[in-house]
Amino acid sequence: MIVRRICSHACGVLMVLAASVLPAAAQVSSMQAVDPQASQAFMNALSKGDVQAMHKMLDDLGKAKAPVSAEPAPVRPSERKPSLVERTLSGNLPTADAPLQQFGYEAFLRTTSTFFTPTSVPVGPDYLIGPGDQFTLTLWGTAEGIFMVQVTKEGEITLPKVGVVSVAGLRFGDLERTIRRHLLRYYSNFNLSVAMGNLRTMTVYVVGEVANPGSYALSSLSTVYSALFAAGGPTKQGSLRKIQVLRSGKVVKTLDLYDFLLQGDKSHDIRLQQEDTIFVPLIGEVVGVAGTVYRPAIYELKGGETIGDLIRTAGGLMPVTLGSRLQLARFEDNERKVVKDIKVDMTSTAASKDGALSDKVRGMDMLTILPIYDKVWEMVSLRGSVQHPGEYQWRTDLKLREVILLGQPLPTADLQKADVIRIKDGLRDREVITVDLAALLAGPGSGQEDILLRPRDQIRVYSAYRETEAISLSGEIVRPGTFEIQSGERLSDLLRRAGGFTAEAYPYGAVFKRRDVKDAQDKNLRAFISRMQSQILQSAAGGTAAAVSAEEASFARSELAMNQGLLENLKRMQEQFEGRVAITLSANIEQWAGTKDDLVLKDGDALYVPKRAQEVMIMGEVHSPGAQLYLPGQKVGRYLAATGGPTTFADKEQVFVIQANGYAFSGDSPSVGDIENVELQAGDTIFVPQDLERHASMRLTKDIVDIMFKTAVIIATITILF
Repeated sequence: MIVRRICSHACGVLMVLAASVLPAAAQVSSMQAVDPQASQAFMNALSKGDVQAMHKMLDDLGKAKAPVSAEPAPVRPSERKPSLVERTLSGNLPTADAPLQQFGYEAFLRTTSTFFTPTSVPVGPDYLIGPGDQFTLTLWGTAEGIFMVQVTKEGEITLPKVGVVSVAGLRFGDLERTIRRHLLRYYSNFNLSVAMGNLRTMTVYVVGEVANPGSYALSSLSTVYSALFAAGGPTKQGSLRKIQVLRSGKVVKTLDLYDFLLQGDKSHDIRLQQEDTIFVPLIGEVVGVAGTVYRPAIYELKGGETIGDLIRTAGGLMPVTLGSRLQLARFEDNERKVVKDIKVDMTSTAASKDGALSDKVRGMDMLTILPIYDKVWEMVSLRGSVQHPGEYQWRTDLKLREVILLGQPLPTADLQKADVIRIKDGLRDREVITVDLAALLAGPGSGQEDILLRPRDQIRVYSAYRETEAISLSGEIVRPGTFEIQSGERLSDLLRRAGGFTAEAYPYGAVFKRRDVKDAQDKNLRAFISRMQSQILQSAAGGTAAAVSAEEASFARSELAMNQGLLENLKRMQEQFEGRVAITLSANIEQWAGTKDDLVLKDGDALYVPKRAQEVMIMGEVHSPGAQLYLPGQKVGRYLAATGGPTTFADKEQVFVIQANGYAFSGDSPSVGDIENVELQAGDTIFVPQDLERHASMRLTKDIVDIMFKTAVIIATITILF
């Protein structure tokens, strides 16, 4: 029942839709011009009812016709997120409910590789010599030569004539003096230069809550910070404030990365030694700071911090902070959450030690700094056709004429009226005060009283300028293009201005499109699709519940799938709506000027006049659907006979014709009679639908699928071809 209802309604929709989208048949001509073989394949798919194949062929046609760019389109750079200051000065004050992130961890995300210590940098005089270091010794004078030496595992180097010299543990600044002392035992009157060669590598361990724990082979110049960056930094479960350096089982240094992250201070960083271990413990107690601070985030506590310390760590209070609305949320005794309001003297952000900011914070505290109310009450606004719209300061003596003069009305302003919109009845309602703007600007004695303004009054100055309205003419027009229209102008008037039709024009097939008609078509079909979707689901639910066998349940599911497929075709059909208005034109403009077909033009209208058509289309349940050469005086019956006639599945009583001018008729239309005796015009299309009643008694899913599929083919074919 649902199937028949959809198909019955679809036939009516088809006549309207096909009339709306008929001129797009140029796609088939384009296919013939681009690839004749593809055109033949398309017609074969049409006769078989293969909708997917037809869609694919048309998609391929569109790709073939699309111009190929010589070079790829440039990639737009990603837009950076606006900063806190940019958002605040743009009127978007920081909110207390903005998501917070843990401070400091993002520094390790993208800069890991840049913190490896290079091996070719100069070493300082305090560098400790160890196994693996290389040196270049240069001698000149009574003894000359260049010698490459390397510190052995035993911490020794070998000098010419001198032999083995122990250098491990020496500072680089003392190395030259030590080597010179040994050489003086065998040489005199010589000069010596010691240059550092390749540095040794050492193994250090980074463990605990780090992104990539393990052992690392680093340069002997590496420090704790460089090792942390090499390991990807602490995870968000790791501490940034209590990082330990262990050497020989003892803690030799505890580092607080906040000094580096907040101030760039690396003075606490130390150089690592062989087998050192860097341990990142679990994160300590944390607190959150949200709202109007420069760096809202979640911070780790070191111990003993006050509210003032926390605010300073977060960058300080912004000028938009409401001093009386600092709020501290705290969990107490593992039983409840409490909220405390804190009042701050904004004249001194440091506050005294015994003030509210000197209170200690606890783990999991949440400090919220709320913004001031940024809406200005004591102002009036001016909008509309003025040179300087916007807000103006309100005063107790401020009057309407002064604001209008400050705003400077544009030459396009409507001087007959202006409105003052005022809040009244305790902010529950508004009133509109209309004034004569020309009389107001004329000054005292003009008859228009100057109004004393109130806070939040809105002044509207209207424009008398009428926006340009235009219509597009294309196709076989002597002077096609976009034309501006005036109020009340008709189609015949515009065509006269454009020079009329060309000699090859086919006015009978003209396509007139209107924007609001397209909107109405979309709205109506959306409502129909929604209604049918509901009925299909209700029918499917009833059929499934009433099924007494597996075969009937399978049939109910198949029927639901088929109905939904048909609705999908209707949705695709909706995309083809173009808002066509059916009109009948002739080459002699004077014959139809002033008639119902001589439409009063609206902004956005479009008229397309094709070349003279040479064929008539026959589609549906005929033996050879396709285009037939148009012959003057030929009737519907002769065209049907030329296709081999209707098939045994055709519904001969429901044959209908879509005319090139957008109108449609069938045998049931008034004054038509026997449709086979109706004479056609070039560009008309004959549709022979399928007889659904003939198959109403069929219960096999296969047969019903075939019926529904072919019905969908008719709908989809109209959508595709036209």
